[in-house]
Amino acid sequence: MRGGTIVGWALATFMATVQLMAQQGEGPILHPKSAPTKTSASAQSVCKFISEQMQSRLPQTPTLCSATQVAPYYEVNIFSPKNVLEGDMRRAWSSALFQTLEALVAEQSLEGACSLEEHFCSVSVADSHLSGEGIRYRLFLSKKDLDPQRVLEETLHRAGLFNPWYILWWNYLMISKESDRPQSKGNAELIARGACEDYIQANAKTTNTRSVRPPSCSVRLATDKSIYIEVETPYRARWAVDRDFHDIVGALLSNEYADLPTTIGRAFDNTSYEGQVIVKSPWTSLSDGPQERDYFTVEIRYLEFLYEEIQSGARSEADSHTLLLSLYRSEGQTTLNSLLRPDGEGGHIRNAAIVTITRGQGNTASLQTTDGAVWLVSNKDLVRCGVIPGSEVSILALPERPVSMSSGHCRIDADFVTGW
Repeated sequence: MRGGTIVGWALATFMATVQLMAQQGEGPILHPKSAPTKTSASAQSVCKFISEQMQSRLPQTPTLCSATQVAPYYEVNIFSPKNVLEGDMRRAWSSALFQTLEALVAEQSLEGACSLEEHFCSVSVADSHLSGEGIRYRLFLSKKDLDPQRVLEETLHRAGLFNPWYILWWNYLMISKESDRPQSKGNAELIARGACEDYIQANAKTTNTRSVRPPSCSVRLATDKSIYIEVETPYRARWAVDRDFHDIVGALLSNEYADLPTTIGRAFDNTSYEGQVIVKSPWTSLSDGPQERDYFTVEIRYLEFLYEEIQSGARSEADSHTLLLSLYRSEGQTTLNSLLRPDGEGGHIRNAAIVTITRGQGNTASLQTTDGAVWLVSNKDLVRCGVIPGSEVSILALPERPVSMSSGHCRIDADFVTGW
């Protein structure tokens, strides 16, 4: 399990580095427009190539394309008039799309369109269902973006994951999800509360016993763009001496994760909110060791992906459960008084958000983050980096190295205090 968790951290880091600022724009246009710069043939040839590639791979399903050239890049709209991304054509159509985009970057006859550092494509992808919900995917495509993806694909292959190419492409698509509908903190909380109720009811049916105390579910933090939901279990899932083995087996048997995609993932599927679900257990004291607990986070977007896989029939609930545990969980603060585990393991990269900021005496402040830790930082750094409650941070902690915390590209000096 430890290898799977490390891959999950590597995946989260990779996704954070490749995600670019999404640009707002109109939905897919079904007829090519004349390019405002250079010649219209360049943009039209890009669309012609995409249409021919999709037609050759999936002739039974129409795919429409339009493109414009805005030097030095191309804006490409790919649209299907059918529900191909969340219906029974999901795996076939999306696989054809991913193959087409890879071929587009490699195609020499297009004179470097979408493949050079100065020539890239802003690709908008939607279908009939997504358009009705005001949702689209907008990703940036170039050779330099695909190269690290191939490197990570090899890593996932070595970890023994099934079809890492398909999973990586969908992860790349999910981080580019956009919504035309306004977002607000209040709306995020409303959706989350309903999702929590659905989760508790589903978990009760899954366990189907009155002898097991159910987990609780509540909103930990909400902003205009993100939501953090906390699921607290009544016990730890680790039951055996072999930590790596019993972690995955205990989680599979405990059912806390099994219903997350079909409840919380479903609730946020037609939105573009980001954030995490936190799954944690109470602190427990061992006779020969420190206080420990289970603490994992799962990105909301990955629960949406798994829900869509289940809903479309592309993946069974059991397979989605295993994928969630092996790839999409990232471990948070599991020991009370030390950043790393007593066994020396637990080096990590965490993506978290600031829950609370408590000003102390002098020039210090205490931060509580959604990874389950409390940190001491200077007020000067908070002002310099513009950190407020709800700000997202990345935390790098490795044995025998100082902890590194950053908000965007701004580094924050932080000292670990305790687990909360």
